[in-house]
Amino acid sequence: MAKITCGKCSHENQEARNFCEKCGAFLRVADFEKKVYEMPEVKMMRVVDNLLHVPHEPINWDDVTDAYSTKVERLDALFKIPGMGAENNSAVVQKLNDFLSLCRNPDFQIAFVGTIKTGKSTLINALLGKNYASMAVTPETAALTKFRSSLRDYVKVTFYTHNEWDKLWSSRTSKATEFMKEYEELQGDKHKGKWIGHAPIRKEMANEEIEEELKIWSSSKRAEHYFVKEIEVGISTLGKDFPPQVVFVDTPGLSDPVAYRSELTKEYIRRANAVFVCIDAQKIQSEEINTISSVFSFSSDDKRKVHIIATHWDVLNDPESDWAEQKSYLVKRLTGKAFFDTQAMAATNIMHSAAYIYNLCRDYDSLKKEERRPLKKFAVNFDYELPTDMRKLQKKTNVAEIMRVIRDNLAASYKRLLANEIKSKFMDITYNLNRTTKEKKDSMTGLLEASRASNADLDKKVQEQLKKCDAVKNSTEQLKAIIKQVKDKTDKRAEDICGKLRKKLNQAKK
Repeated sequence: MAKITCGKCSHENQEARNFCEKCGAFLRVADFEKKVYEMPEVKMMRVVDNLLHVPHEPINWDDVTDAYSTKVERLDALFKIPGMGAENNSAVVQKLNDFLSLCRNPDFQIAFVGTIKTGKSTLINALLGKNYASMAVTPETAALTKFRSSLRDYVKVTFYTHNEWDKLWSSRTSKATEFMKEYEELQGDKHKGKWIGHAPIRKEMANEEIEEELKIWSSSKRAEHYFVKEIEVGISTLGKDFPPQVVFVDTPGLSDPVAYRSELTKEYIRRANAVFVCIDAQKIQSEEINTISSVFSFSSDDKRKVHIIATHWDVLNDPESDWAEQKSYLVKRLTGKAFFDTQAMAATNIMHSAAYIYNLCRDYDSLKKEERRPLKKFAVNFDYELPTDMRKLQKKTNVAEIMRVIRDNLAASYKRLLANEIKSKFMDITYNLNRTTKEKKDSMTGLLEASRASNADLDKKVQEQLKKCDAVKNSTEQLKAIIKQVKDKTDKRAEDICGKLRKKLNQAKK
């Protein structure tokens, strides 16, 4: 296929294009005077040209999502044309990017959040069926770690870029004394050059090797862990009822002394489809309420996705009666404008767990005598015998109930929940763009015009898309209405320009 080279950036375009797909420059400047190709009608042709040639990345997992994605790709292309508003509205640009990322990478992410030593890693291990996540992690050593089902076991490590590391380093707070002490002891600067900007490392391995591999990249005894941005773990032993799209995310603490890492956690809370906030059942005080409040502020679009898990339930003096009192307090305290909408929602989404005890029950046969002591003490509290009443003990820990919520309410419904999330984000995008275009209506009206042929072609493509998704119709009709308002005023001049273009093209072909 013939190509035409952009005189501004040297990018090669298909000959059918009038404007460069890379930089947007007019490709046929040699054929016209400058005053002609700088006319408003020609600028409008650039808009239409971009819309007609927006590349589409097919979404194979859902037809409706593919329709949404196609529309947003075009809105993104239109919005980012100079003068259309993108340069002054980074929030909308971010929403567009996040939406397309969600459609193309449909992970159903369950983020586990908590302050230091709240037992979130222990809970994750209980849910995964094995001790993968480090249970000795502190805010100074934590790296964001994802766990997902996979046909093959693997560990993938992603490192900070130079720009990200500079931001991280400059975000150290006054509480980062311990972080800096350990960094200097491990001579972090000597290792920095090797790992900052390093390409991702992905290793396939046997399931039993995962734990040791994770220690290489997350252990506070090794300098490498400072430069690791994210670890992804693929596990082949998870049940079939956990689709590969469901991901457990073990996040660094919200109170990390390095603010950049805390911001990563906040971003995952915003993007997560469900958030499990782990708080210590022994310490339900102002700090814990503040942590919960922060999570709700990042999840204000859907409060139902927040689940509160009171960990270390087994350490309470009288676990059952004490927890009944504490849960009653939490239900009342966490219902209202800034928290759950109703007490019924709060009661459903506030749970307890004794994950450490659950893991001891799971690994009972391989435990040493001294390792069984906490389990024996727990059994005595409920007049149970070991190992006879092992299943009863595991049920008391409530881990199975948390697993049921994940399996039946979240994992089994991930596609429906993702579709709802995508629809909600799409409506938010169209609302923001409608508001932006309304503010710029006068300046945009003169540009939103095209030739009859271009309009007909665009309308045909839009109508094909409408068959897949009714929700696209409103925004499409708005675009058509704007174009119709100015069509009569610019048809003749636009046709003249198109005629000259066609004449030049015909001469070139001869």
